[in-house]
Amino acid sequence: MVSRERVIGIDLDLTLIDTRRATGFALESVNSRLGVEIDVEAVLGRLGPPLRDELAQWVPRDRVEEAVQQFRAVLVAEGVALMEPMPGAQDLLAYMDRIGAAAVVVTSRRVEIATACLNACRLEVSRVIGSVTGAEKAPPLRQENASAYIGDHPLDMEAARTADVVAIGVTTGNHAALELQTGGADRVFGTLWEVQRWLDSAEFRDQL
Repeated sequence: MVSRERVIGIDLDLTLIDTRRATGFALESVNSRLGVEIDVEAVLGRLGPPLRDELAQWVPRDRVEEAVQQFRAVLVAEGVALMEPMPGAQDLLAYMDRIGAAAVVVTSRRVEIATACLNACRLEVSRVIGSVTGAEKAPPLRQENASAYIGDHPLDMEAARTADVVAIGVTTGNHAALELQTGGADRVFGTLWEVQRWLDSAEFRDQL
């Protein structure tokens, strides 16, 4: 097991990868295939909750599973080509590699889909843990002996607080600094480059 100060947990969507275009494309395919009317912009404005829960708000109950499968198939087959690393993502991961820290992605996406997203963006991480949201992320963060968790959503801050690790918020997604602070963030940054500088600071080491 990697020592506590050498593991950093990181969220995927809108933290490491900008998945908005890909998600919108896959949602439009669900609309077309199932003949439903998902408000794509509304969904993109609150990325974070589990896919199944989101689709259940727009799709008849007996077709939710069909919608989930359609979304996933299109996302992996075509949507990943529309994904881009968030600014500073490659530099942050390269920095962590240089200092011998393990970058562990903990995400609501399924592992195979998260891995496809990372591969498409040429982002290399140590491990991927999937299918967990909010406080559900706390057990794997504890198991990994993480010292911090980086995310763009208040649910990510809940995960960090529940796991008793440093909660690092980034305003790279749909949530402002105040929302992340209210959610429990210890620190909030505007970019991943700022996160990288802080991880290299004595202030962060003092919180471990």
